[in-house]
Amino acid sequence: MRYLSRGVVALRVVAVVAILAVVSSGCGWIADTDRIVVAKIGDKNITRGTLQHYIYDMPDDKRPIIRTRQDYVRVLRQYIDKEIKIPLGIELAAKGEIKVDRDAVREEFFKTAGDKEETYRHMWAIPVPKPGEESQLMQIYNLTAEEIQRVKDMIEQETDVMLDKIQGDQAVSYLAQKAFLAKELVLDEEDLKMEYEVNKENFKSFESLTILGLQFPTSEPGSSAEASKVRERLNAGETFEDILNEYLAKDIRYGIESVIENNPSLERFKGFWQEASGAAVGDVLGPTYMPDYGRVSKDANGQAVQETVPECWIVFKVLEAKPAEVLPFEEARPYVSGPVAFTAMMDRLWEEKGAEIFEDKIPEPRGGDKDIFES
Repeated sequence: MRYLSRGVVALRVVAVVAILAVVSSGCGWIADTDRIVVAKIGDKNITRGTLQHYIYDMPDDKRPIIRTRQDYVRVLRQYIDKEIKIPLGIELAAKGEIKVDRDAVREEFFKTAGDKEETYRHMWAIPVPKPGEESQLMQIYNLTAEEIQRVKDMIEQETDVMLDKIQGDQAVSYLAQKAFLAKELVLDEEDLKMEYEVNKENFKSFESLTILGLQFPTSEPGSSAEASKVRERLNAGETFEDILNEYLAKDIRYGIESVIENNPSLERFKGFWQEASGAAVGDVLGPTYMPDYGRVSKDANGQAVQETVPECWIVFKVLEAKPAEVLPFEEARPYVSGPVAFTAMMDRLWEEKGAEIFEDKIPEPRGGDKDIFES
């Protein structure tokens, strides 16, 4: 058996102690860098560690790629905005100054759920049975009461998250509008023009058609077949005007002249515009289904009156066609003012809350697109 001299043992002990010291100091260094303050909101400090945890906790599809210091700054601004807006939304909602409908928010969550949308809708609609009871629907889908409750809880949690965000945004918009009307918030003209230039493709007038049509209300038997006969006569060479005059002689209510705008938010007119969009003056289209809609017309005394045009099958001629066009700056100003006022109010809230970012404390990320700081 070999024995080591006391000198060799002492050297080895010193080496081990040195290694442990290096390891220990390394762990302390990591902990120390996590505690470096990169921003603050009033008396609340935001550290590198806080920022990293915020990024790691993001859903995979929303986690940003971090390549530069400025990427971190953008995420940090988003974090501070959230820390300011959410409590503000809760406060104003409690005062009754703003209101967000929870059912509407839940509906919005369903729409953002992708291929799980219908599943979540069905699960939300299934009542949770009492212990030991199973509905026929549960047996069909092989579901337990616990599984149904778990999905419902998840839906409510996601609705809470979305409600907080929407409520926070609404709170800032409310304060911005209030300050603007009181002339306490002045919008910079250059900011308005910059917002317009960046987003002007979003500020467009709707495509519109002025049409002269033959309408056959769906409430009347054989309306679809009657509209199809008109198309057959047109295809055979008869003019639209001759056919129109023939029907008007029977009943003036067959005729309709109207201006219709292609508003993408009105889903019920989607079918009509799939055929009509891009039509030129003189084109004769149809038969096409037209849902009921309101329009303004003049009565016998020349007064404007609101009337409802019933749903119908329509064959129509295009009298005037206006394509969607980018609005000039002055016409777009009301649409531009909203986001500019929102940004200006956020800047004011940052100042009021004492929010500040210390960019010199945010080092360049070390690992390309990894969320790792380098000292």
